[in-house]
Amino acid sequence: MDRETYREIYDSLYDFKDVFRLSEQYSEPVGMLATILNQKIVKMTRFRHRKVYSREEELFFKWRKGRPVLDLAEYVHFPPTLMASLIMKNLGFPKKTVNWFFKNPDSIEHPRLRKEIKKALEADHFFSPQAHEMQCKKGEMGEAVIQKWLDDREIPYCTEAEIRAQGEGKTPDFVLKIPVCIEGMTIKWIESKALFGDEFEHQQYSKKQFKEYSEIFGEGMVVYWYGCLDDLPADGYLVKDYSFFEEYGEEIKGLFDYLVYW
Repeated sequence: MDRETYREIYDSLYDFKDVFRLSEQYSEPVGMLATILNQKIVKMTRFRHRKVYSREEELFFKWRKGRPVLDLAEYVHFPPTLMASLIMKNLGFPKKTVNWFFKNPDSIEHPRLRKEIKKALEADHFFSPQAHEMQCKKGEMGEAVIQKWLDDREIPYCTEAEIRAQGEGKTPDFVLKIPVCIEGMTIKWIESKALFGDEFEHQQYSKKQFKEYSEIFGEGMVVYWYGCLDDLPADGYLVKDYSFFEEYGEEIKGLFDYLVYW
């Protein structure tokens, strides 16, 4: 995707109702735009986190006076799950207990708190346990397509789990036992990302992963399943998206239909 189109889409995305409208307007998959929205919300939340927590006494006071968790989240433009976490922290619940209650909200004894936590989790498309599980599932689905692509071509490989089991450190998702030539590069590893490759995400992962993989294993390939900017810088690896695997149309459709909303 060219940067101008990406910026127009990014600036117009605020919630899921925008996803479907912009998908039709720009003829881009709904799953791609939902992913861009997800990344935008996560990024904005990082910047707002400290500001919201600087008001936690005020917010907790409002909750004790009867203002619901979901209402407080909307009031300060903060994800409902994180607002619920703030309230439960001020009620004295340890972080591990909070996380357990988020996965088992019916176990919360206090009727008002149980009701409000359940509503907050249901309304949160980005930070709830269900949203996290769906993101993990998308990651597994993307890796499964790469695995099928390698198996169909009888290219032997080791998975990240297999390499880690041998006591190795940081490793890409797939290390090829026999390198494969793609666009003039000798590909020795493949990394799968269930993301849209924007400049921010790509820069972060380049520093933390891709550069090191190239230094250790040689040339490789990064796959952004939900699309990417056309001009992402890459040194020692190729950058591809779902279109590289167009022969697996059914699997790709499954990835794009697996939206982080319900």
